[in-house]
Amino acid sequence: MGKILVAEDSLIVNQHIKHALESGGHEVFSVYSGKEAVTAAAEQTPNLILMDIMMETNSDGIDAAFEIKQSLDIPIIFLTALTDEPTIEKAKFSLPFGYVVKPFNEAELLSNIDVALYKAQAEKKIKENSELFQAIINSIDKAIFLLDEKGVVRYTNSVVEKITSRPFDQLMNKPIEELLDFRDHKTGGAVEVVGKEDVSELELILSDTDTIYGDFYSHNVSLDEEYTLFFFKDITERVRIHEVNEEMKNRRLLSFIEGQEKERERIARDLHDGVGQIANMIKLSVKRGDTGKGLIEMVDQFLDEMRKVTDGLLPTLLSDFPIDVCVRKVIEQANNSSEISFEFLSEDLPELDMKVKVNIYRIAQENISNIIKHSNAKNASIQLHGFSNHLQMTIEDDGGGFEIGDYTTNTSHHGIQNILFRSQVLKAEINIDSQKGKGTFISLKIPYNEKD
Repeated sequence: MGKILVAEDSLIVNQHIKHALESGGHEVFSVYSGKEAVTAAAEQTPNLILMDIMMETNSDGIDAAFEIKQSLDIPIIFLTALTDEPTIEKAKFSLPFGYVVKPFNEAELLSNIDVALYKAQAEKKIKENSELFQAIINSIDKAIFLLDEKGVVRYTNSVVEKITSRPFDQLMNKPIEELLDFRDHKTGGAVEVVGKEDVSELELILSDTDTIYGDFYSHNVSLDEEYTLFFFKDITERVRIHEVNEEMKNRRLLSFIEGQEKERERIARDLHDGVGQIANMIKLSVKRGDTGKGLIEMVDQFLDEMRKVTDGLLPTLLSDFPIDVCVRKVIEQANNSSEISFEFLSEDLPELDMKVKVNIYRIAQENISNIIKHSNAKNASIQLHGFSNHLQMTIEDDGGGFEIGDYTTNTSHHGIQNILFRSQVLKAEINIDSQKGKGTFISLKIPYNEKD
């Protein structure tokens, strides 16, 4: 049984209807004008409204029905003694559930009411299921298209509206190739999505400057006709990150290669200016037949120059001493050659293989050089601490610092680029924290295998 609002300005007819509906087990509320019907509908929220078309004015019931429909989803049956076409046509626009023509018999009235209530309940259930289905579809983070055999869009979800910036009504019932430009991510060629079933990466070209990258996959659906249901997941951020990482990797490699070339130039210059000159002097001295103290001193000087050159390539310290002794030596040299106060702390360091030692040593050298040349720091420190399966290396200074974004986009930061490349060689986790005027802090978590 239902809760029914009766809007009829004739007191006798109103009460007759009320009595008939109550005898059928319904709960009934009566009003006598369209305005009262609007107010009662909002307050009572009935399951059904019986609305007389003509009450205070010729269109009072129709106007009230339109107003109720704007805010409430309540089925309405019109009561009318008129069956003229203009009135019926006007009433149709309020989407009534039916008409009851006066005079009426009670059995017919109750039958119409029961059918209308059943229909309203069924439509409400369908609407709820539709809204639930739509909510589920819209919660999926992929653009969903349903295309017919001709490639006409029959359905999309809200993600499509979001990524294309087009409302639903601009997408529906239009050929997909007229709406969207899909390209193959690898070749850049146009892609026909109708009937396409393989999984691939596509580009969705929205404008000359706006492209969305996405994973595409689809399958055919057979209903009353053949459809193509395809999904497009936005992976633009993933593609951009991959491109940035590749660019940074290439820049680090380029910077490392440039560093190697500069190192070769330095070695060639040292050999020419130092070792080469002394070797020529020894050669001339031997030709003259010198065998005295002067020749011995030149040989000693030659050996000293050779040690300087070889230390630049692979310091003998690394072959003969643990990594903390080697780094401490670099710290001592920095303290003697600069006005910056360097501090070194180390603890629980294991014996390391040569590759790890060399890269840690070079990272320490590179950082110390950067601090001396660029930081304007007063104090700096390097720490090395050993743990069960990794080394923790930290480098800190109180200098001028730099903007973090600079070194990822500017290949002139060769020092930082070399450190990043060596950390990659070591498979180390690196964190760089720096701000202009607030110094720099660099930490590396370096995995290692103890030397056998």
